[in-house]
Order: sequence, then structure tokens, then C-alpha cells
Amino acid sequence: MDIKNLIVKNINYSIPDVNFGDYLTMSASLDKGDYSMPCFAFAKILHLSPVQIANDIAAKVNLNSEIERVEAVNGYVNFFLNSAYIASEILTDFKIEKPQNKNQLVLIDYASPNLAKFLHIGHLKTAIIGESLARMFTFCGYTVKRLNFYGDFGTPFGKIIGGLIKWGSMGEVEKRGIDALQEYYVKFNQAEETDPELSQYARDLFKKIEEKDKKIYPIYEKIIKIAIKETTEMFNFLGLTFDDYRGEMYFSQFAPEVKKVLNDHHLLTESEGAKIVDLSAYNLGVALVEKSDGTSNYASHDLAAAMIRYNEYKFDKLLYVTDVAQSLHFAQVFKTLELCGFDYAKNMEHVPYGRFSLPDGKISSRRGKQAVLIDLIDYVRAKAKEVISTRTFTIEKPEDVVAKVARAVLNFSVLKVERIKDCVFDVEKAFNFDGETAPYMQYTFTRLESILRKHTTNTKPDYSCFNREAFNLVIQINNFVSVVETALNKRDSSVLTNYLMDLCSLFNKFYVNTRVLDGNDSTTQAKVNLVRALRDTLDAGFNLICIDSLKEM
Repeated sequence: MDIKNLIVKNINYSIPDVNFGDYLTMSASLDKGDYSMPCFAFAKILHLSPVQIANDIAAKVNLNSEIERVEAVNGYVNFFLNSAYIASEILTDFKIEKPQNKNQLVLIDYASPNLAKFLHIGHLKTAIIGESLARMFTFCGYTVKRLNFYGDFGTPFGKIIGGLIKWGSMGEVEKRGIDALQEYYVKFNQAEETDPELSQYARDLFKKIEEKDKKIYPIYEKIIKIAIKETTEMFNFLGLTFDDYRGEMYFSQFAPEVKKVLNDHHLLTESEGAKIVDLSAYNLGVALVEKSDGTSNYASHDLAAAMIRYNEYKFDKLLYVTDVAQSLHFAQVFKTLELCGFDYAKNMEHVPYGRFSLPDGKISSRRGKQAVLIDLIDYVRAKAKEVISTRTFTIEKPEDVVAKVARAVLNFSVLKVERIKDCVFDVEKAFNFDGETAPYMQYTFTRLESILRKHTTNTKPDYSCFNREAFNLVIQINNFVSVVETALNKRDSSVLTNYLMDLCSLFNKFYVNTRVLDGNDSTTQAKVNLVRALRDTLDAGFNLICIDSLKEM
């Protein structure tokens, strides 16, 4: 229901080039109405005081079944809606009306692990921000393709294979997986400090990988297979799957074609033996696209990937979700594509995010000095198991609840903070059932489910029983789709996450003061309908922020 439009159509007052709907906001407190409109911006247009304008507008509002009363207070117009009528319109046969953006394809590049290393804590942020955006785009009617541009290219793989050859065995790798590979990598780097010749040895091994040497390339393939398997298992736990799973090695084969395109557009110049694109005229510095030894690099691979993705998908939007430190890199890629005459460059977008970290010393690691993502996942799963170990379940399976709570805690930790801000994840506080946490939200959902299981009748509801607190909850539920669209437009899931948290808080305050399953059949039915609408809204919203709903907890 478009409540703003409902209010505007009942205002018999106009100001040139002003849409009152742009100024209407939900009131800060219930005693100031349901919606409020400040009139200060109109003073310059009308050459009247805001107080006078507010009084004049209030006098020109229709009072009817939709708007109960209006107050002009200190330059604000406060609108009190007819709660019974509005609640009936929203809650009767409640259904979330999803936006329609048909025939628009969005590609989202996120997660993108470097397979030569453990997934670090920061990978959680790119993974969950990207997945949440993918789900919001889908909710809003777009077709979405999830892309995982994993790092399987470069000298680090020469070091891993060098370490394996010198100190390990493929049998150990097959038994211990990525733990063994990382030990070879670390040991090789340590040995390299006292034996500089190992650096060239690693480069030679990687060259053999590129040349698909009959002895070295099969080892590389096995290493990549093991690394992908382990990272996929972690992504699966987090609720992630991908439609396109291609890495740098795949796109590197198209580097000569990229070089030709750049040459054809007179963009490629030489600098100290390397090939560059000079973007200094656009305050973007210099983009290196080929090293002095003739090998391709990250920029040329991203250029190739963009060209290939457009040829294959003809996308309408292509988003890259990466650390803010890569902002210059993507600005250079987009500008280079634009200078090549590719119109789709204007539809490519970098979605940067701030750092994600843990309090020092909170989680120990069996894999190195600092905790990595698998350490965090293991710790949070163990903590979730401990937290719910005393609870009894009759509907959900305990092991499923553990996984869902752990996943929710991790994902919520990323999405509760503005995307661009740095955040520190305090694991202990994250399991608090009384604070602004994922378990608090999940528990609120189980409370709604419990109420609905107990209510078995279905009668005509009487919404006149709603007090201002209940009606405020109705209006907030009605805002769900608008909030999703705002979050998507800002590329910031924290907008939606905080809205859902507010919904949970509003309900719990309402629940403390109001017995839902009490009173006559018609008033009970009205409250149950409110609970059902809230349950459906939270269920849809939780999915968009990568949190599982639970029937019991």
C-alpha cells in the first residue's frame, strides 16, 4: 500500500514543482502522528513562515476513512491515519508485492578467493555482501548470475609446487588437503629468504604451468581441484553457490586479444619494457597490462573477463564486490574499456567495502599466526552448539539449528554495519539473545511461529483494537519493499538489516504489553493477522540478508 500517495491525494494544497510525497517521513514518535511533513523547505518558495505554511496545509487536508486527523506543530504537519481502515487494507490477504524489473540481467563478481592461500577473514565480507546483493536483485525482479573469479594464477603456485617437490608428497596433499599446501608455501617462502635462487625456481615452475608441462601441469591441476573443493565447502556452509566459476588462468589465455584491442585503439604504450595504458589525463595514473617479462597480469585478466562476459551474457549491469583498496584498479579497468569504445563500461560498477577483523587474540589458529576463515567458522559452530545445547527441539533438528545459528551470526556480523565502514566482529557478543544480534532476530521469528501454531480458528478480524504501537508495526511492515529497494539502490544491505532488527524490537515491545491470543475472536484474529504478516516479512527479509528462519530455537 502506498501510504505516502494516499496522504498526498488528500492534501488540497499545492506548491509549484513540489511533490509532498518527497517530504513525508514516518514520525519520530507515536504522539506526533504516523507520518510527518516539515515545511521549512517551502518557506523560500512561498515567502511565508514554516509555521504559517504548516497551518495552511493542515487546514486543507481531507479527513475521511483514510486520514483521521491532522495537526500543525511548529512548522510540521502531522498526519494521524485511520488505523482500523489502513490495517485492514494492508493485513487482509497480506502478500508481499515484489518489484518487477524483467529482461534485465545483472552479473555480480564476488567471493573470488586466491586458491594459493587460506581464505582469510575478509573473504567473509565480499562473500556475504555479494550474496545479499544477488538475492535483493532477484527479489526485485532482475535475472542474476553469480560469478566467482578465483585466483589460480601466479608465482605462488610455483612456490607451492616447489615446496611439494622439495619437502612433501602428493599423498600427503591428498590426505591433508589445503593445510599441507599452505605448509609447503610457507616453508618455501622461509627458505627463499636465505636462498634467492628459489625465487627464479618458483617463476620457472609457474612458467611450466602456463606452458602445460606434462609433469608440472597435472600437479597444478590436482592442487587447484583440492583448493576449489575446500573453498566450495566453506561457501556452501555460508549459503553461497555460483553460476560461473572461472579463474584467472582461464582469462589469461585471452590476454593477447586484450593487447590487440588496446593497440587498435592506440592506448598501449611501453614503459621500461612493460606495456601500460596511461590514464593520468583522467587522474587515474597508469594501468600496467603486461609486465616487462611479457607476462599478463591482473588488469589484463579483468579486461579480458569483462569483454568475454559481455560477449557471453550481454549483461545490463556488472558489479564487482571487493575491498576498497581495489577502487583504483577497477576505475582503471572501466575507463580503459570506455576508451576502447565499449558502451557496456558505463554499466560496470565497483562495490567497495571496509575491512573486517577480529579482536586480537580472540580466536586461535591451527593454521598460522592469524585466524583464517575456516578457524572462524569452526569457532562459531562450536559456540552455537554450546549456546543451544540445553534446548529441546520437537520440529527442527538440533544439528540444523546449530548450523543455521552459526551461519546467521557470521552473516549478520557483516551486514549489520554500513558496507564501506571497517568493522570488528566480537564473537562473544554476537550470541547474545537480548542484544542486536542474529540469534535475537531468529528467536523473535520462532516466537511468531509459536503463536501461529497455537491459533487454529479463522474469523473476521476487528482492527479497531489496534493501539498506536500495533499500528506503527503495521506501517513498518508495509514499508518492507521500499526498504529493500533503498538498500539495493545504495548497494548496502545494512539498510535492510537494521530495518529488520527494528521490526523485531517493535514486535517484542508490542508482545510484552499485549496478549495476542487473548480477547474475543475478532480482536484475536486481527492480532494474529499482524503476527502472520510480520512472520512473512521477516522470512523474506532474513533470506535477503542470508539468515535462516527457524521454527523453534
